[in-house]
Parts: sequence; structure tokens; C-alpha cells
Amino acid sequence: MRDEADLIRAAARGDVEAFESLVLRKREKVVRTAYQIVGDLEDARDVAQGVFVTLWRSLGSYDPSRPFDTWLHRVTVNAAIDHLRRNGPRGAIQALPDDEDRLPAADVPSPDRAVDRERLQRAFFRLAARLAPQQRAVFVLREIEGRSSAEIAATLGIAESTVRNHLLQARRILGEGLRREYPGLVPDEDPS
Repeated sequence: MRDEADLIRAAARGDVEAFESLVLRKREKVVRTAYQIVGDLEDARDVAQGVFVTLWRSLGSYDPSRPFDTWLHRVTVNAAIDHLRRNGPRGAIQALPDDEDRLPAADVPSPDRAVDRERLQRAFFRLAARLAPQQRAVFVLREIEGRSSAEIAATLGIAESTVRNHLLQARRILGEGLRREYPGLVPDEDPS
């Protein structure tokens, strides 16, 4: 099996088999990242397809002294945001399928936690459709992927202060929506 750096170099020289191997290695990650932003599995697959077309065309400009995954992540996030700007969200976000043949499932929580998690996910999926594309991307990158403000700013090509502003607005919109539409999911505030 060839290592990733070798596949990247070969694909940049036009080796179709190397590129196909690279796509197979990165496909799931690209689809998941796109999905977290666009919120629809078919749209995420469309974004991923566009990302790999872009990758094929621009692989020669990739700087091998930088991490490939970071570069690919940035291309994916920007493509997903562009997709949302062009097409808008398709209403409520759909949950990713748990079918292992389609996409691998996450860790399996206890039954009680699974019910709470599912309710919270449904609420988030519905409310996230109200966020502007960059707000959604910043929220996902920070709160779901755990990236720092500096990483998000570099990925999206915006200032860290803009990242913090988008995150603040996204939290406000989601928090208000949860309190208004899903009060049972919001813990009671302690008045003391």
C-alpha cells in the first residue's frame, strides 16, 4: 500500500490510479465535513464530488510542506459554504444515516443518552437551517469539530474577531430557538 505523500505526488503528476486511491482515503471525511455545513447528505455528496474535481485540477498547486488534510479541509469547507450561498439550506438538516454501508456510525451511547442525544440532534438540525452559511460553518468547526478560532479563521479566510462574532450570533440564534421551541431540552436556570 502506498503512503499518502506518495499518492499525492503521483496524483499531482496525473496518475489517475493514485488519485482514485487518495479519493477513497479522503471521501468519508470530505462528505462528513460538507454534511455538517450543508445539512443534507445528497448535497454533501455533491459538494464532495466538486471538491474532488477541484482537487484533481489544483493538486499541482498544493504545497507539500503544509499538511494535506488542512488544505483539503479548507477546500471542503469553502465549497460547502459556496453551495449554501448558491442554493440555501433545504429546510431542516437531516441526520446522517447509521447504516455502516453508507457511512460509519459514531460510538453507540447508552439507550437513555441515545434518546436525549437524538432529541437534541433533531432540534439542532431544525434550528441550524436558520443560521447564515458562515455562522453555521463557524459553529460546526468550533462546537462540533473543536477547532480553535485561529484555525477557523485560517480555514475560512476571515479575521478571528469575525469568527468570534459568527460564533456568538450562532449560539444566540440556536439558544433562543431551543428555549422557545424545545424548552424541555434546556436545563432550568438557577435563579440564585
